[in-house]
Amino acid sequence: MATWIENFWRTVTNGFWFVPGIFLVVGITLGILAPEFDRLFGGELPSKVEVSATTARATLTTICGAMFTVTGIVFSTTIVALSITSGQLGPRLLRNFMRQMITQVTLGICLATSTYCLVLLPHVDKVEDGVFVPHISISIAGILSIATLVTIVIFIHRVAYSMQAQNVVADVSADLNASIQRLFPSNMGDTLNSGEKGKAESEERKEQWKTVWSKFDEVETLKITSSKDGYLQAIDHERLFHFADLHDICIRILARPGDYVSDQQPFADLKQEQHIDNRDLLPLRNAFITGNIRTTQQDVECAIDEVVEIALRALSPGINDPFTAMTCIDFLSSSLRRFVGQQQESGLRYGPEEQLRLITRPREFSSILEACFNQIRQNSVGNVAVAIRLLEAISSIAECTDKSNHRYALAQQAMMILEANKKAQLVEFDFQAIKQRFRALHEDLQLEVADDLFR
Repeated sequence: MATWIENFWRTVTNGFWFVPGIFLVVGITLGILAPEFDRLFGGELPSKVEVSATTARATLTTICGAMFTVTGIVFSTTIVALSITSGQLGPRLLRNFMRQMITQVTLGICLATSTYCLVLLPHVDKVEDGVFVPHISISIAGILSIATLVTIVIFIHRVAYSMQAQNVVADVSADLNASIQRLFPSNMGDTLNSGEKGKAESEERKEQWKTVWSKFDEVETLKITSSKDGYLQAIDHERLFHFADLHDICIRILARPGDYVSDQQPFADLKQEQHIDNRDLLPLRNAFITGNIRTTQQDVECAIDEVVEIALRALSPGINDPFTAMTCIDFLSSSLRRFVGQQQESGLRYGPEEQLRLITRPREFSSILEACFNQIRQNSVGNVAVAIRLLEAISSIAECTDKSNHRYALAQQAMMILEANKKAQLVEFDFQAIKQRFRALHEDLQLEVADDLFR
């Protein structure tokens, strides 16, 4: 249930309707209730606060018209910013701009102030004893208009901030780091050891996972299938775990968040049991949340792809901005340094009595590393500055881990960078600069490398 609530909250807050809609309702409600406060407490106000009916009507009319105009300007500014962001940095980054709270709050407070004044205006009218002027309500309108102006200034600053590539990379990288922290908890004593012992434990864990996984292929299974096409956004592991524990079974999860699934494609399967049939599996479909787009809720590679997309656009011939690409590499290397310090998935989850309940497809460091650097490496062949920055990034990651599987994956990535640029017909001085960085990295990793790579 918590997974569904989180997914629903992300969906409603990533648009321009939810928060502004709340502000709109608050503005209407306040416009209805404020005159009642005036009738109860308006007589206790000092004379300096009181205004005439004509002044009150003019004030409300001016604020109402101005706020509607400002709302249109804010919408126009937002659309222009979205268009520029989509063209320069990629359409996938639009949601990062749309979910910024300052944008939604600015739209909301403009709508709330204008509707508040519009609802309040009919209350300034004649009554039996004279003219009723809601002085408290007029004061609230003035306060709201000042708050709106302050919010607009902050909004303009945020728009200017968000249209700078470096700041966009930093914001997306912050989402990536948050995803890593959420999906891979900090080391708490259940991680692999380093060195040869760590390598042995890693191999033992992989063999155990392969053995358990392959056993499902040898028997008849019941499958939990998708009911529509789309990307798998999140999995409610707790619901699956409680179902498996309740029925004393083991569930194998075939798909990972971020995978594209077709209609009737299996999400997961479980061994055929006499007390379970296909009707019992229907509620488990709700444990798999699909949608039209990938999200960072449980898909760490989605956030990686957003940073990589910025780098690839920067490296394209039409833009040719290697500095932005190198900024992306810096932030990706920082996230990878964070990742190697986190607890790695085992792919096996046991119940209270050490009974295996869930089998998942764990994300390996090598796949995360490839997602970060493969496309940048492939699209930067011949760019000496980017190649050197990639090798320096790999070197900085190697300093944060002594696990042999991590270091081997880093060495492979470094060798591919060197090999690709070796065939790029660089001038000797530039290629020597790349080889110098590679030699230093090779010595740090202490792994055997073919001698012909240095020639």
